[in-house]
Amino acid sequence: MPARPLQLASPELLAAWRADAARPARVLAAPASGLQDCLRAQHSTTVLDLHFGLGQAFLATWRAFASMRGQGGAQRLHYVAILPHPPAPEALHDQDEDLSYTQALRAVWPLAMPGTHRLLLDEGRITLTLVWGGLEEELARLDAPVDLFYLHANAPAFDPAAPAWHAHACKRLARLAWTGARALVWGGAGQDALVAAMRQVGFAGEAVEGALALRYAPAWARPPSHVAAADTPLQRTPVHARHALVIGAGLAGTAITERLGARGWRIDLVDAGPQAATRASGNHGGLFMPALARDESPLARLTRAAFLFASQRWQALGGVGVDEGAAIIGECCGILQFGRDAKQALSFEQGAQEWHYPARYARWMSADETAAALGMATMGGGYFFPEAGWLNPPSVCRRLLAEAQARGGVQTHFNSEVASLRRQDGQWQASDAAGRVIAQAPVLVLAAGIQARQLLPGMDLPLSAVRGQVTHLPAADFPSLPYALCGDGYLTRPYGGLVCMGASYDRDHDPALRAASHAGNLDRLRHMLPQIDERVSLPAAEDAALAGRVGQRCIAPDRLPLVGALPGEEGLYGVLGYASRGLIWAPLMAELLAAMLEREPLPLPRELVAALDPGRFTGEA
Repeated sequence: MPARPLQLASPELLAAWRADAARPARVLAAPASGLQDCLRAQHSTTVLDLHFGLGQAFLATWRAFASMRGQGGAQRLHYVAILPHPPAPEALHDQDEDLSYTQALRAVWPLAMPGTHRLLLDEGRITLTLVWGGLEEELARLDAPVDLFYLHANAPAFDPAAPAWHAHACKRLARLAWTGARALVWGGAGQDALVAAMRQVGFAGEAVEGALALRYAPAWARPPSHVAAADTPLQRTPVHARHALVIGAGLAGTAITERLGARGWRIDLVDAGPQAATRASGNHGGLFMPALARDESPLARLTRAAFLFASQRWQALGGVGVDEGAAIIGECCGILQFGRDAKQALSFEQGAQEWHYPARYARWMSADETAAALGMATMGGGYFFPEAGWLNPPSVCRRLLAEAQARGGVQTHFNSEVASLRRQDGQWQASDAAGRVIAQAPVLVLAAGIQARQLLPGMDLPLSAVRGQVTHLPAADFPSLPYALCGDGYLTRPYGGLVCMGASYDRDHDPALRAASHAGNLDRLRHMLPQIDERVSLPAAEDAALAGRVGQRCIAPDRLPLVGALPGEEGLYGVLGYASRGLIWAPLMAELLAAMLEREPLPLPRELVAALDPGRFTGEA
């Protein structure tokens, strides 16, 4: 799709929203609104708000949820909102004198970037999914089983970018509605047209103080097109018992363990190593950053959503630092990304002129600026990502696993190499070479990278292994650079006496360090920093003392992950193919799979979920 920078709410729009500020809290406080019934009826409640404004309805719903949760009401709240023109965080408004809820919302309010933003509030009890884009376009992309809708009868009066209600839009609401779902409609003018359109798709109701309260109770059997997905039955009970067998304790496996554990699942985590992160996720350092594209490619949209969600999760897990006792080892020091060549550098610069990214997300730096920032000549201009950085992947895995274990329900099986998998009596069993069952569960999640092909040889997963050798350079004499670097290769800042330079891209499986791969890494460094040899005496590639590490990246043909149900097998799922982006893919992909398994609103639009479907290469997506 073409580049379309997001436009924030205008002063006129903010004024219209402020004029309507008192209505949501007053309406939602009334028992006839249906909010209390939705929060009382089930363990997890989903609200879709199509006219978020300054967040008044969300804040009122949060307060009601917090009050009723302690009385046996819903324990999780999923709140989805579509905003064509979101407000700046300081404009968010609350009618209540207690501003703690407003302040918590402002603290996590996303950057002004189009797309879907997944936010976790109230210690993870509240999932707020903000979709920033056109109302009709994003409603068609949304996948969320909804219990309660918040609507405005005269949508253009509330937001000039919103179209007037019509039957097709109401059909989209019915597609998302669970049986018994409710809809609250405020605003006087336009109610008759909306009520007529809603009645045609199965909603009916009556006026309450300040609004209309509708209920979804169609008198006909619902066709597949009227449910969130063709295979989604109309009941809350998950298909599977909430117990999963996860194979692989790297970034993918520990992240899905943490996300499912947060939802109360029991997990059996199996890995051949003595601890987490002993294979591809065991590198000393790696970068976390998004990928940019002028044409808003799926990769650009996915990495943006993944990067923003990962950044939020690192802070929620205790933050990032290099001091002793840091929850996650690393630095949010910023990354300077050069183009791989002159053609890509020109594309980067032109994209920066078109997009005008928020400065906190990305900004263009000229060749003179990059040289001034690094204190030496560089290969040219580049993008600067101020909130990106490098992380120590094993520390991320340890922190994710510790978070999951703190909730209980996690059983680890280290030093246990899985030789075979089979499904018997509704259970997936992982067995070792002697045929001993290591663990079993009704749900199996493969997070073992390229080993997944060996465990399911008949499935022919479209995954390949690419050898990546990282070179470890002594940090003592290395120039002190303020940022991590990325171009044809990458360079971390120092930690533990080392800087990491990498990585090779070899089509073989040799686990041993070799001089040719070191030489390639040193060439990448010299390409990014042409004067580096004048600043430091780099070791020879053939130097036997030159250290490093070899890992096998797991890569799909289109370089996107495989996340979701694996084709042809019941209860079998994958989080695979993270290639060299595991540090940003792992949190959001785990959140996506957990939401699928729990029948929650998905954190990505339909077409991006389809782009990740493991069946996309077989025609079963």
